[in-house]
Amino acid sequence: MAETRYVVERNTMLLAVLLTAILVAGVTYFITSSQIGARVPPVENCTATNETPIISVSGEAMRTVKPDLLVIGLTVETENESMSASAAANAKATAALKEALLANGIKESEIQTSSYYTYPVYNDSCYCPPWPCEGDTCPVYVEGGEGERYPTPSRCDCNYEIIGYKTVHSIIIKSENITIGGMVIGGVANVSEARFDYLYFSLNDRTRIEIESELAAEAAEAARKKAERIAEGLGASLGKIVSIQTEYRYPPYYDYIKASEGSAIGGIEERIPAEIFPQEVTLSSYIYVTYEVKQW
Repeated sequence: MAETRYVVERNTMLLAVLLTAILVAGVTYFITSSQIGARVPPVENCTATNETPIISVSGEAMRTVKPDLLVIGLTVETENESMSASAAANAKATAALKEALLANGIKESEIQTSSYYTYPVYNDSCYCPPWPCEGDTCPVYVEGGEGERYPTPSRCDCNYEIIGYKTVHSIIIKSENITIGGMVIGGVANVSEARFDYLYFSLNDRTRIEIESELAAEAAEAARKKAERIAEGLGASLGKIVSIQTEYRYPPYYDYIKASEGSAIGGIEERIPAEIFPQEVTLSSYIYVTYEVKQW
């Protein structure tokens, strides 16, 4: 009897120990799981950056040179009742202009056509009540004796009748003989159908490309030296190049003698000097470079 009681008490004690162990394990698991699942609040201003410092600089190189190209623009304009007659008259006037150019030192290879077209001419007189039209002109408004103004018309009755055809031949001359501008214009003045448009001095492509290449190298060297001085002042040195941008400025010099719009070249010798003196041309090269900076 005593032995049986001992066994029961022993089993009861073991069961109590087992239940206690299970309870402790469960509490520990719950606490651990809660800590793992919880979100840790972020810590501000603790993000590291790996950006490399950079220096951006610009370099410039300029050169002034004498021009080696003369550019002249001329226009031959004729009008006739029929398209064929207008074109024929233009061809005749163009031949006379070419003869005058060749006689004044221009080579045939230096004469180029920039545009050629023929278009109809209309008798576009309109009646736009309440506007009083004067001839073929209808003004936007007309002031009466006491400041009266006519409102914008709601309609215009126009007579678009073809009364002829106009042919326009635009010619451009590019010559390396830059001293004959005045002679050319004076000779062209004898062609009544010709109109002088403009004259300027420039550089031919071969000269321009050669100078631009030299200026680009000078601008790049200037930019590099500037960046090196900045880096040295900061106690650093230059790293690799991050980006490069280049820019060229080449405005041709316009010794711009230009005829008034719509005027013929006849009598232009009174407005054009007998000798036209070319002026120097300035070319510029710019470079923009970004370098990485290595800190010592």
